Amino acid sequence: MIRVDESSFPLVVVSLPAEWSDAEWDAYLAQMRRFPTRRERYVTLTDARGAGTPSAAQRKRAAEVMAEDAALSKRFNVANALVFESAILRGMVTAITWLTPPPVPMQTFATPRQACEWLDGLFAQAAGHALPSWGAFAADRPRT
Repeated sequence: MIRVDESSFPLVVVSLPAEWSDAEWDAYLAQMRRFPTRRERYVTLTDARGAGTPSAAQRKRAAEVMAEDAALSKRFNVANALVFESAILRGMVTAITWLTPPPVPMQTFATPRQACEWLDGLFAQAAGHALPSWGAFAADRPRT
């Protein structure tokens, strides 16, 4: 099951499992579409460590949703971070974003801490303050 944790909003954490159904993918996309409609700035961290990959049909559906929601997403979605254990996958995603730039900043990382640090910095630039919480990754947050 794809988990979307908004308990630390404006940080939204998505956890992808090893596999999922088309119905689960559609439910995930529907859930993610709600965040821009809140009209509040937010960031997403997708934890894809150990995750499977979307099917061609699922990738197509995600691209359609991103295109439909691009204007609102650009306004409220500050950035998206993707965490992959595999350097090959990180490189592939980076190459894809060079060819087809996403509507908002997106970066790949090896660890959630790296992702949170990047998201925290971009959120602070956009909102004038750091993220209130790193949620499940709070223990990784540097002490100031």
